Amino acid sequence: MLSAVLIAFDSPGAPLRREAVARSLGSLIESCVLGLVADAVIVAEAAQGLEGVADEAGCALIETSRDAGGVAQAIKAVRREHILLLLAGFAVERGFSEEAQDFFAYGDRNRARALRLAPESLLTRLAPGLARPVGLIAPKSALAAARSADLPRLARELRAVDLTTRARRVL
Repeated sequence: MLSAVLIAFDSPGAPLRREAVARSLGSLIESCVLGLVADAVIVAEAAQGLEGVADEAGCALIETSRDAGGVAQAIKAVRREHILLLLAGFAVERGFSEEAQDFFAYGDRNRARALRLAPESLLTRLAPGLARPVGLIAPKSALAAARSADLPRLARELRAVDLTTRARRVL
């Protein structure tokens, strides 16, 4: 049903560790076993040395200097018509697979779904919609037309509906 694209670029002042990338991929294992995620692609800078992680996980690796160009390449390379974009360093919580399967079975397949960060502050506990999106499920055609890798912008452009399942930060 889905192809996963893991966006693994360093944040300013916070380098991304290989272990965080591996843990993000590891959070999708249940989805793979249930048949929700069919294939995965890691998009990263060449200097990050993620070849070993991609090889061990059995997924493709696209090395590029810009995240937007790499995501565009990944969108062309994946096999499924719906794509899960997930920022490396975040892991989906339990229940993600079931919720995604339910919306494919009973919901509007063409509507984008945003995976938001689990509440980390009082403000995001009181207003969960203010938590930043760290993942997005959308049709391949909509993501290809958007030509951006900025998840908050993509979620707004595609008018994504929030999933009730959240993602947590992995360190």
